[in-house]
Amino acid sequence: ALLLLAACGPSPAPQFTAGDFCTAETTPVTAIQGDGYTSPVEGSQQIVRGVVTFIERESGFYLEDVREPAGNNSRALFVRADSTQPRIRTGQVVQLKGRVAEIGERRDTMTALIDISQLEICQENAPLPVNRLELPKSNRERESMEGMRLVFPQPFVVSDVYRLRDGTVSLAANDRLWSPTEIADPGPPARAVEESNRERTLYVQVPGSPAQTLTSGAPVSGLSGVMGHDGRYSLLLTEPGARFGHPDLPVPKERLAGGLRVVNVNLRNFFNGDGRGGGFPTPRGASNRQAYLAQKQGLEAALEEMQPDLLAVQELENDGFDAHSAASDLLELLNHSAGGAWRVVTPGGHRIGPDEITVGLFYRGDSLEALGPPATLATPAFDGVSRQPLAQLFRDRRNGLSFLVAVNHLKSKGSCPRYGKNSDQEDGQGCWNPARSEAVRELTDWLSSLAASAGTPYILVLGDVNALRREDPIDAFLEAGYVDVVERLNGLPQYTFVYRGRAGTLDYAFASPELARFARQAQNWHINADWAPDSDLPAAWLRMSDHDPVIVDFDFSQPATSD
Repeated sequence: ALLLLAACGPSPAPQFTAGDFCTAETTPVTAIQGDGYTSPVEGSQQIVRGVVTFIERESGFYLEDVREPAGNNSRALFVRADSTQPRIRTGQVVQLKGRVAEIGERRDTMTALIDISQLEICQENAPLPVNRLELPKSNRERESMEGMRLVFPQPFVVSDVYRLRDGTVSLAANDRLWSPTEIADPGPPARAVEESNRERTLYVQVPGSPAQTLTSGAPVSGLSGVMGHDGRYSLLLTEPGARFGHPDLPVPKERLAGGLRVVNVNLRNFFNGDGRGGGFPTPRGASNRQAYLAQKQGLEAALEEMQPDLLAVQELENDGFDAHSAASDLLELLNHSAGGAWRVVTPGGHRIGPDEITVGLFYRGDSLEALGPPATLATPAFDGVSRQPLAQLFRDRRNGLSFLVAVNHLKSKGSCPRYGKNSDQEDGQGCWNPARSEAVRELTDWLSSLAASAGTPYILVLGDVNALRREDPIDAFLEAGYVDVVERLNGLPQYTFVYRGRAGTLDYAFASPELARFARQAQNWHINADWAPDSDLPAAWLRMSDHDPVIVDFDFSQPATSD
């Protein structure tokens, strides 16, 4: 992680007179570091000399031997020294004796000098070393820079802010990191992308609370610091010169006059307890009523901004549709925040499938009319694996066009089986890939039959597919003739989710070619994936989930566009 040296800016300290120890023979730090992950002289007593480049209060400091030319071995060490040692500050040249040790339990440990038995300050106000480094760099190459003071001349972008509350962010050299199978085919091409991702990633430790909100994708420049090591190579920021770009507050595109707006959003476990104010903690959602009310506030603010006519959701509590259900709570919220008289599609039975979460369809009764009963699909692919999809035929009240809408939520890449076809094949698609692909084939066949019975070629499939753009389930949608509306109108790349600093698409709006020609604008509204959880955010609707909403505007009053 990168630690800002400025955060450890030393106060005036007493001067120390150099004694005979400063003239004693020393061992070059490069010889102590060696050319491997551990020191070749681990456990021995050594005398070293170098300039102090960074101080970790109550822990120790980093020392760099500037008398040696930079080579393949690091010329810096961490010195573990407690508060009984003399006052140390950056820019001092010190000579000291101690025992060589490796700190940490992983392969990539930190080479250090511990149990300091003698220390002398030999010079004050020495210039700090400057070592230029550009990524990409492998772990082996970073080992040769361990503990050294580095300057990065290239631009970076923030790639992950999930641990921002702990003072850690990850950066990517030059541009954003992509989930491998978002931009490359599974197998060797995806593995090559991930190798590049690792070599372009730089972890940065920011002491204290960041001065501003950080988001994934924000530009960063002016990095300098010490290459620390806490189980991974991390930059400790040393000067206040690092510049983090201010995030733009995302706003949804304006609605089309006379158009129909469709929104898909993963609610991130919308559970309302017992619906009477109690029943917390919930199995998957809010841990207490206060957390649930905060979740509702964020969702309500987002819906006010988006103003949908049709809302498809995932991760809705699967507790039916009575007055105390989560669906009823969401319906009330829509009536309060999104205008119009809202209704919920209610299939027969108390629940949709056996899972704790389900999908849902909500619509404005003054914009849309539901035609006939809804339908669900309970084949083996949707019985305890992927969640059962929900389909409903609608008629646009302004123009009379009828279209079929389905919402789905396919099996995630978690809870992996150890063996069999659904285990992780290590090709970048994760586990349950065949199950997701089979679900798509069954879903598209089922929708073709429903649409044919309804006499309409217009089909819209919304949901969280849990598959990235170059994976088999997405290929199955495309092979069935569906069009990714966001890609068609905006091009690539796109994303709705950021995981471990990698951006990718999990949430889609697929339309039959006939319906896609009526889509006029679309967007993945980036209000969630880029923003840090549990942080102060400038708008109530930011981070209302961990997936970004998908927004599509149709205009049935104008002629369909050509491909």
